[in-house]
Amino acid sequence: MSDEPEYLKALKRNQARQREQSRSSAPAAAPTSQTTPAEREAAKWAREVGGRDVRTASSFSGARVAILVQPITPFGSPPVTLEGCPNRELLAERIMAAQGAGENVLGCYEITTGRPLTHEVKDGQVVFTPGKPREMIRAESPERMIRRAAKEAEMLAKTRKVDDRGGPGGGRGRGGR
Repeated sequence: MSDEPEYLKALKRNQARQREQSRSSAPAAAPTSQTTPAEREAAKWAREVGGRDVRTASSFSGARVAILVQPITPFGSPPVTLEGCPNRELLAERIMAAQGAGENVLGCYEITTGRPLTHEVKDGQVVFTPGKPREMIRAESPERMIRRAAKEAEMLAKTRKVDDRGGPGGGRGRGGR
């Protein structure tokens, strides 16, 4: 027998059981909690199309295409939701389901290419037409940031006054002298 109290043994058993459950129920590619620049651009597009108060569904994280839907209600203004789909085929199915469920499809967006999609139902099938790609802000590489900072520091060193170089002597804030 071990010297551990019974409550510690139970706590360790419970933690081990939770770890096993999280491993078995975890998807192959777990979506990250941080949004990518493409997802941020899609959310920005959704706010432009659907208004300021757009809710983002949990399915949006890691999706390749998105749909902006608003339920049709007889009173009030219902919330606009940005939902994600893994591919265009499922997006087409979602559009057909939205039409049957009384939801207004405000627009579609392809996250991977950064293009809004216009959809049209022809002969019972959804046809997508990609729009003009949106400009996305690209993240600057660390090497480029370092080069730019070094260049700015060099320029500041050249243009700095002689008195500002921190040598001995005058200046403010050196005590009451």
